[in-house]
Amino acid sequence: MPVLLFAQQKNIPLNREFSLNYEANIEHNSLSGYTDSITDFTQFKPYIEKGVRSYSYYQFSNNKNFNRKHYWPPKTNWLVRKLKRESFIVIEDTSDNFSLTIDPLFNFQIGRDFNDSLNEKIYTNTRGVLAQGDIGAKFSFATSFYENQSTFQQYIDTFNRQYLVVPGQGRWKKFKLNGYDYAMANGYVSYSPCKITNIQMGHGKHFVGDGYRSLLLSDNAFNYPYLRITNAWKNISYTNLYTVFMNLTAGGVSTPVGTERLFQKKAGSFQMLNIAIAKKIQLGFFQGLIWQASDSLNRQKLNFNYFNPIIFSNALIYGLNKPINVLVGATLKASFRKNHLYAQFVADDFGAKNTLRNKVGYQLGLKFFDLLKIPNLHLQAEYNKVRPFTYAYKKVEQNYSQYNQSLAHPLGANFSEIVLFLNYRVADFFAEIRYSSAQIGKDSAGTHFGNNIFNSDNNASDGIAANTYNFGRGTATQIDFINAHIGYLVNPSTNFNIVAGISIRTQKQGKELNQTPFFYVGIRTSLTNIYYDF
Repeated sequence: MPVLLFAQQKNIPLNREFSLNYEANIEHNSLSGYTDSITDFTQFKPYIEKGVRSYSYYQFSNNKNFNRKHYWPPKTNWLVRKLKRESFIVIEDTSDNFSLTIDPLFNFQIGRDFNDSLNEKIYTNTRGVLAQGDIGAKFSFATSFYENQSTFQQYIDTFNRQYLVVPGQGRWKKFKLNGYDYAMANGYVSYSPCKITNIQMGHGKHFVGDGYRSLLLSDNAFNYPYLRITNAWKNISYTNLYTVFMNLTAGGVSTPVGTERLFQKKAGSFQMLNIAIAKKIQLGFFQGLIWQASDSLNRQKLNFNYFNPIIFSNALIYGLNKPINVLVGATLKASFRKNHLYAQFVADDFGAKNTLRNKVGYQLGLKFFDLLKIPNLHLQAEYNKVRPFTYAYKKVEQNYSQYNQSLAHPLGANFSEIVLFLNYRVADFFAEIRYSSAQIGKDSAGTHFGNNIFNSDNNASDGIAANTYNFGRGTATQIDFINAHIGYLVNPSTNFNIVAGISIRTQKQGKELNQTPFFYVGIRTSLTNIYYDF
């Protein structure tokens, strides 16, 4: 039997395509009057399973034509059960409310870049393991590990070498001639002492908002240690998140030859207040702080206000342009029928028009579930715009980043972007078309017009006091990205699927045009978001 019995405290994986039906089911439940104090709030992810059946079941349950006996017949041989519906190892004791599942994780993908003059194969070879379980009704845990060897298209290869990380997946070592070897570990423990409170400690990622992108806090960068405390009661949810981030610059005393060097640590603290109005509207208020990075000996002295749980109080104490890098924002979600409108606003600083301190951005989007009354046909449209210098700071050590990547949008700042998704699913078959187009004012060598968040504000090309930083200034660059794939879901417990697709990335910069048409096939377990559309 699949594990569907307990009041679980585990997280729904941060994977957009995987969680689409789960989100559609939330919209359906809100229409039917079902409520749960924690799971009804969707603007701080990952979702917590508490109060609902397992996410494996949710892959099917929002389909009104779903026939449980068709997918899970009562008498099926062991091999078919393990391949199609169950975890590889399942241990459970219903009398003690204990469950443990262990699953292999993998991504075996091969493709070809048709503009690669060397005609090299592009591949990913990922192996890993996932263990997760429940102990009683209040305690859950999960841990996973990935080991990877890959080669990449040229634009990703350039990114890897410039920023010393594989996008969202950590630092790399050289593998063979043109390959990369990298690893990633995740894990957490989750405890709910009562119905309205959940406490988690672990190593992972988070995402704020209902969009594909987040301008406040996204899962774009690598994992980090965290403590997350969520309280929800009736129509109010409040989350505190405390983190430790890394700048990939040397920190601390010199290390002996042959040992891993130390990197500079910095702390983050985040608060999110959500208010639900008549079950149709969710308003969110956000505060994020990047605290003083550690000193030359990698020592970090945090004052009491780091642990201050009251939203906006630190913004009032420190302001938005003081020794602590403070960012504030707001979110909106408005449901109508089985669809919703969502929006975000971010402010890293406030200043006069076209000045360096005018650091703001916004997002507007729509999600349509069961479009044209066709089950499992979902459409999403999103617009993002972020002004120059947002997320950057005077002290580069305190910019809004982790492991040399933005904690918000992968394009940094000084850009506008349109994103479109169309997803469809019939039984175990699925398809997705994704299109994005971004207009960017890029920084070139020796200039700083606000695109590169890793450059100091003090290096702004026209000086700090100038009012010449209009949106889009810099090297005008357009990046168009289209990806289409079809696939077959083998086992929903780990989103084990077989997929084939094609992506085309086009970059226009003046008269220069670079295009990357890429065809790929893969066998994979898809439990994370990986962003290569930049």
